[in-house]
Amino acid sequence: MPSVIDPQTINTDDLPCIWSPVQWELNPEEHAQELEEQATASLLWTADAPEAILRLLLNESKIERTFAPPDGYDAEKQGEWDVSLVTFNFQRKIYLLKEERGPDRLYLEYEVDNLGQWAINIEPENVSIFRI
Repeated sequence: MPSVIDPQTINTDDLPCIWSPVQWELNPEEHAQELEEQATASLLWTADAPEAILRLLLNESKIERTFAPPDGYDAEKQGEWDVSLVTFNFQRKIYLLKEERGPDRLYLEYEVDNLGQWAINIEPENVSIFRI
């Protein structure tokens, strides 16, 4: 029998995704290459699983360098902003609008900049993603 999804173990929150690469001594060429290889995957890793899945399905994983905290950044939960670190965020913003949890269900609604609202319904043996 295949595994089932436990909706209670899926984390979601409304914090914006940010990422800073591990900082160590590299020459400029190595540093640029390291950033290019790690940035998108590492930023997706910081996103909640449902948001990351939605981003991948909509092909919305393009990133950009950021110099200031994004809207909704919570220094208490995400740490003080350090302007000296190279930091990235997603070009297109996705906002968590609604979260409903039940014993065997997680329902999420997101607003995707210029792409409308999307919903994800996660049950033990079914995952549905649809535009609303």
